[in-house]
Amino acid sequence: MLGIALVHQCIACNVSVIAFVRPGTKRFDRLPKSELVTIVRCDLDSLENVNVECLHADVFYHIGWSFTDKFGRNLPVLQEKNIKYTLDAVNLAKRLGSSRFIGIGSQAEYGRVDAIITPDSPVNPEVSYGIAKYAAGKLSKIECEQQGLDHIWVRVFSVYGKNDNDGTLIKTFIQKIKANESMPLTKCEQIWDYLNESDAGAALYLLGEKGISGKTYCLGSGIAKPLLDYLVCVRDIINKNYQLGIGQLSYSKDQPMHLCADITELMYDTGWKPQISFEEGINLLI
Repeated sequence: MLGIALVHQCIACNVSVIAFVRPGTKRFDRLPKSELVTIVRCDLDSLENVNVECLHADVFYHIGWSFTDKFGRNLPVLQEKNIKYTLDAVNLAKRLGSSRFIGIGSQAEYGRVDAIITPDSPVNPEVSYGIAKYAAGKLSKIECEQQGLDHIWVRVFSVYGKNDNDGTLIKTFIQKIKANESMPLTKCEQIWDYLNESDAGAALYLLGEKGISGKTYCLGSGIAKPLLDYLVCVRDIINKNYQLGIGQLSYSKDQPMHLCADITELMYDTGWKPQISFEEGINLLI
């Protein structure tokens, strides 16, 4: 989702893209067709073997990550592989002649925080996925310093849109309402931050142009609301008579209850700000 949004933004700005795409991906058709886009079939475990002859990139974005399902996210032996893939990506960026490396981290690096999260908030990742993201960010920064590349790390909060994975809360909720099927929910008291995919793509593009090397940025909307407010908004757009299954599920033991990004530095350094309200984004998605 983030990669596709970034490619769309590059095309809109008449900037050429080399897209490293997993062989056999079922999502290939989501990539926009454009003369500006060059496809290189390559999995994450093959980054160190990419033939870079005739290829050059000024900015390298490392968005790929393996083992992101519920099972894989908690297995250290699998998440460890992603740390190596990130370091391989830095070295590929160097071979491509890039001057800037931008890595995609996650709010999971912070663990559970009961306040607005800033780039400088203490990190305390609890699951293997978040621990690996944090380690990848720190080690890739050192690798970039040694290779002479700028380094920027972006901790992404909750992004939604048409290219999101199936099975996510927003997509599943929309499908259930349209089919008039019940969907059990928690009490939905979590304070949440949702950002549209197009806004995320614009932010990543501007970080490539204007982001400050060495910094970590939080990427979200900067707006915090109870999750229930978002779901009521979605429900009311589609079918106001749909009954919400509030309180039918218990919270998981590691459920974050407060996710809101402080995007002050991101906006100040790049001039970016979100353009699409949640209501507009849901209408686009529907």
